Amino acid sequence: MGKKTEAALTTTFNPKLAQKFQEAAEKKTEIQDFVSEFLSQFLSPDTKTAYIKDLKFFFNFLRSGDVAITHPREIKSYHFQLYRDHLLERGLSSATINRRLVCIRSFLKWAIAARLIDFNPLDAVKLPKVQTESETVAFDDEEVQRMIDAPDLSTQRGRTHRLIIVLLFHLGLRRSELTHLKLQQLVEERGHRVLRIFGKGDKVRLVPLNDAVQRELTSYLKAMEELGHELGAEDFLLQTEGSRRSTRPIDGSTIFRIITRYARKVGINKTVSPHSCRATVISHLLDTQHAAIRDVATFAGHANITTTERYDKRRRNLDKSAAYQVDFYKKDA
Repeated sequence: MGKKTEAALTTTFNPKLAQKFQEAAEKKTEIQDFVSEFLSQFLSPDTKTAYIKDLKFFFNFLRSGDVAITHPREIKSYHFQLYRDHLLERGLSSATINRRLVCIRSFLKWAIAARLIDFNPLDAVKLPKVQTESETVAFDDEEVQRMIDAPDLSTQRGRTHRLIIVLLFHLGLRRSELTHLKLQQLVEERGHRVLRIFGKGDKVRLVPLNDAVQRELTSYLKAMEELGHELGAEDFLLQTEGSRRSTRPIDGSTIFRIITRYARKVGINKTVSPHSCRATVISHLLDTQHAAIRDVATFAGHANITTTERYDKRRRNLDKSAAYQVDFYKKDA
């Protein structure tokens, strides 16, 4: 072996790295250890929070029946089935039940990939069928205009509220996507001004900004600058009223209160939420603009167009049913 080769193989002992290897190799004794490792693969804080919450529900249910899980291999199909039945008995929506159950399945899929178990015992248990119709109440076009015009633009709070309403109605953002927006997510892409959105499952999508949205953003940032709050790339876009820039995102519950407050203010007497704004723009594109459903799914960040179809009211329009097009007696032209 030459001197150069010997030199290349010579390394300096790193005690900190050695300790990390030792800790990683140690046998885990608590289910939380496995959950933490499972969550480490996700980048989005919201994804981690949602999975932690759903897994906690499952393990708490098992503990209530005197079952303490310490390793993924101890999770049995009947645990999963009884938990599914428990959720159904509670009267939760099929979408909520599926979300909670899919989280557990994902955890065991990770356990297979990590060679902790040989197969997923939960694959044999059927999940409830998700309802295909959206139960979310949407706004009509006239109500959207009243909502956008409602905030008082003479105050910082009013300008922030207006921007929130505009972004929800024009971009169809999820509440968590809106609260975590940072200025650096405003970028140029192939000649378009776009928002880089970090959605569910750490998926990234680019949403172009039309002229109306760009005007609102420009007006908002200018007003913030005049108030001495010039935002940097790492700053959250939505800044609450105060003398200093916020280093924490606006709370999702605040977004909810803003939408419900202005709905009441302009005389909208129906139960609405931030998701109502998202449902409104998706339905608007499908029902009045007749946009291709795949394009709308991409815009909304839906992984499957089946989700987008829930917002398509045209499927319930009997006047345009294909049944009226059936005629075997027409003569050829």
